[in-house]
Amino acid sequence: MYPLGAVKGLLILIALAACSSGGRPLPPALVASNGSAGLAVQVPRALPPAASPGERMSYKVSIHGLEVAEFTIAVGDVATLDGVDVVVVQSTVRSTKVAAWIRKMQDDFTSWIDTRTGRSVAFTASEVASSKDKATEQTTARFTADGIDILVERSDREPQQEHQTLDGSGGYDFTSFLMYMRSWEGEPGARVQADIMRSRYVWRNQLVVVGYENLVTALGELPVVRIDGEGVRIRRDGTVDPDSDRRRWSIWITDDADRVPVRLVAHTDYGDVEMALVSYRPATVARW
Repeated sequence: MYPLGAVKGLLILIALAACSSGGRPLPPALVASNGSAGLAVQVPRALPPAASPGERMSYKVSIHGLEVAEFTIAVGDVATLDGVDVVVVQSTVRSTKVAAWIRKMQDDFTSWIDTRTGRSVAFTASEVASSKDKATEQTTARFTADGIDILVERSDREPQQEHQTLDGSGGYDFTSFLMYMRSWEGEPGARVQADIMRSRYVWRNQLVVVGYENLVTALGELPVVRIDGEGVRIRRDGTVDPDSDRRRWSIWITDDADRVPVRLVAHTDYGDVEMALVSYRPATVARW
């Protein structure tokens, strides 16, 4: 059985892949847990999201060289939600035909992102609950001034309504934070920390800008910035879950006007889960 949990863990980290060509080997420790190296840790600045209507990014997800899923991000139109101008971004994960023989994966996510701050206004997820639980779980999240109101629904149990406390870094889901990283142009050593929602859980991530380099991609050899991260799950009261493992990941984003994530990798107990860009469609409407 291919490790469905490993692929889902990758999305928790906002990170999926890497080709073997180009780039430097990963260091043994991606982020110093005490933040002593480099610059002081900051919270993300409010920035308009780097997401333009009509953009579409497609990736292949693999582990140990086996392609197990396709991951797609599609930026939709600008709308209004609760009086806030938002851009709607949809993400999908689909298992490949070969992988589906063992375990079918069909997950859908939608993010409503504030066009002024880049932070989440709302987020929904529809997915299989876990590798051991085949029930479909529907999660609806509304981001508030003091946290996130979360509703989890399943056909086999009563709905669960919960409130998530955050660390003050602003509210993000994994897609809105990916758009933030596209906007972040920090110098090497720059660090941020943010609480990021994926599915029904929130992960506290610390990120550092490693540096700038060239990388061979499906779009050719491109200048990129590499960002390393480390995440740990937090409880509803905002404290770190002592039973959570720490998950390390890296992402490479083109250092140009498009700022396209082209290469990602996450370390799991099953090995490196990798994602590589296979196609990119630019925006049909100019970004704000």
